[in-house]
Amino acid sequence: MPLKVENAFLCGTDGLVKSGDQIWFHFQKYPWNLLCQEKNPGAGKHRRIIESRLRKGLPEPSDASLLSGTYHSGISPHIYSYYHLLTDLLPHLIEAPRNPVLVPEFMPQSFIEFLKQAQFEVKILPKGTVKVELLYIPEMDLPEWNSEKVKKIQTFFENLLPRNFQAGSNGSIPLNRIYVSRKMAVRRHLSNEDEFIPLLRKHNFRKVYLEQMTIMEQVELFRTASHVIAAHGAGLTNILFAPADARILEIRPELSSGQFCFEKLFSLGWPNSEFLVSPVKGKFEIPPEMLNEVPVSYTHLTLPTKRIV
Repeated sequence: MPLKVENAFLCGTDGLVKSGDQIWFHFQKYPWNLLCQEKNPGAGKHRRIIESRLRKGLPEPSDASLLSGTYHSGISPHIYSYYHLLTDLLPHLIEAPRNPVLVPEFMPQSFIEFLKQAQFEVKILPKGTVKVELLYIPEMDLPEWNSEKVKKIQTFFENLLPRNFQAGSNGSIPLNRIYVSRKMAVRRHLSNEDEFIPLLRKHNFRKVYLEQMTIMEQVELFRTASHVIAAHGAGLTNILFAPADARILEIRPELSSGQFCFEKLFSLGWPNSEFLVSPVKGKFEIPPEMLNEVPVSYTHLTLPTKRIV
């Protein structure tokens, strides 16, 4: 359930919310009571994140400007990520009252344009603190993906962007084999991508840079995907829009808890999903001896499910 907070002090830098003795961080994911420590976790990630944030200081009421009316918080440290836009914020906005949503200066312009296109009123907050008369804070689902959320997002996009495919002469819809490159991303670049691309092209894969596409263009692209190969990253969230029989290969740099998020998503409707893990920690590549094998075996359904190399 979304949380409704009166007279909330909201930090425009990272979305921390303070009201009385209570704070919330990463939307509702990390609540914390400033006076009653017994109500807070004694150890673990929750405590570490809050303690790290508290060292930066709390919103100063004396510095806050007043924002009258009712708003939704659209600010969290990770809201620059497409994954977190779709899994954290959008499900809340879909069902919430249509009040304006407060977003940070660091939110990508393409996200802001998408929200406006979806008929959400957007207000960009500068760095600093505002006192919001009434603020809705999105809920953070655990686990992050469930069937209800998947259906909610899919239905929203079906209404927002009706399908308009041009069928071929035989009446079928043309399908795409997609390789999602992360060369333009800040991190997690596949180090031997240049060697891999010519092999993919032999099997009719198309290299795409999602950073150069609008959100609507990404949705339309994945709606016609028959095969998707991609390094672990936010772009894989678009599997939400892919056909249920699409074949998905996720390439991971190394195992960590954050890299299991797509396994949960894929399990809710895309059974033909597999992953490869680079065998050398800190080195993100497809092993040279497998460069030829991956596109061939993946295309012809011979890779064992969830193969780790």
